Amino acid sequence: MSGGMTAADLRSLIGDIRGKLGSEPAVVALIAEGESQTVPYAVAANPAAQDLGIRANDLVKQLAVAVEGRGGGKADLAQGSGKNPTGIDAALDAVRSEIAVIARVG
Repeated sequence: MSGGMTAADLRSLIGDIRGKLGSEPAVVALIAEGESQTVPYAVAANPAAQDLGIRANDLVKQLAVAVEGRGGGKADLAQGSGKNPTGIDAALDAVRSEIAVIARVG
């Protein structure tokens, strides 16, 4: 996403999306990029994804590494913020890879 979203905007958006994920395993990862060097991000995982072993708080850790950030939360919803916007693509790739590994094993 772009357009200078704040961390609060991102929390609100991912909360809205989380409520609409349905019953099939689903994960949503949002990263806001804009003119600021701050990179807020959030991840939501529905109960079906959690049953497979996918945890939002674990995925946020993957994002944090790539964008030089920190974060935390719970299995269903986690968030954080980083300081390296050039790591956004790598962050999303890391999350995709982590989900693929867990889905194969789970």
